[in-house]
Amino acid sequence: MKLRKKTLMTFLTVILLICVMGMAVAAKPYPNKNIFVYIFSSQGGGTDTWVRHLSALMERDLGVNIVCNNLPGANGGNGGMKVWNAPHDGYTVLGASETSMFFGVNDVAPTADQWNFFIAGGSPGVIAVHAKSPYQTIEDLVEAARKHPNQIKISDSGRGKLWNIKAIQLGSAVGVKFQHIPYNGSGPAITALLSREVDAVSCSAGEVIEYVRSGMLRPLVMTEVNGLDFENFGYVKPATDYYPSLKNGYSNLFQWLGFMMPADVPEEVVAAFGRAFEKA
Repeated sequence: MKLRKKTLMTFLTVILLICVMGMAVAAKPYPNKNIFVYIFSSQGGGTDTWVRHLSALMERDLGVNIVCNNLPGANGGNGGMKVWNAPHDGYTVLGASETSMFFGVNDVAPTADQWNFFIAGGSPGVIAVHAKSPYQTIEDLVEAARKHPNQIKISDSGRGKLWNIKAIQLGSAVGVKFQHIPYNGSGPAITALLSREVDAVSCSAGEVIEYVRSGMLRPLVMTEVNGLDFENFGYVKPATDYYPSLKNGYSNLFQWLGFMMPADVPEEVVAAFGRAFEKA
């Protein structure tokens, strides 16, 4: 009988210790394990580059690893759905850009009612061509499209995304039809131009700046209301200088980069993630 009582007491003590340890882990402030970020575009583009850069900086403050994975497709919807369907605890985060404003996840609108946004500044848009391209100016490209409708190929980061929309707006403003070639992110779109599969690319200046600096690509026009100076190249005018009717459309379209979490993630988790984001 004494042996049985001792065994029971030992068993209860172990159970109590397990419960106490579990409560201690649960009580540990966020984050207490790795955070997984799903980037909704392919490797090598602006969103991918910036999200990985920000994640590396935020790791120092959060004290855990931030594991980044690319999950492109469905105009960002694949990554959005992955995060939305995971537990809303702050350990599964979306690496996103302004493109998120154009997708819906399981009928969930990408609005402040459904998501928390952590927004960093973006980069202005540009249309660039290969250094060996015969098109020296944006007028050259437009004139070629006028003579050969639907034959001048412009690659971009995906149908319905910002750079796709800006290229379409340009064609509409000047009354020509480009052939728009969508890719899963700006990285593959730029690669297509480097291999001369397309005639031009519509993307962010930050994504082509090294190629311009090295002389591999030539920027023709900024798809913005302001121009930009490129190192080793010079000043590139905004499209609105050539085609003023673009001013209204381009004034309201700009890039942002950052993270998204579902809106019902606990406030203290959002605050902790936000503090690390601000410090980065």
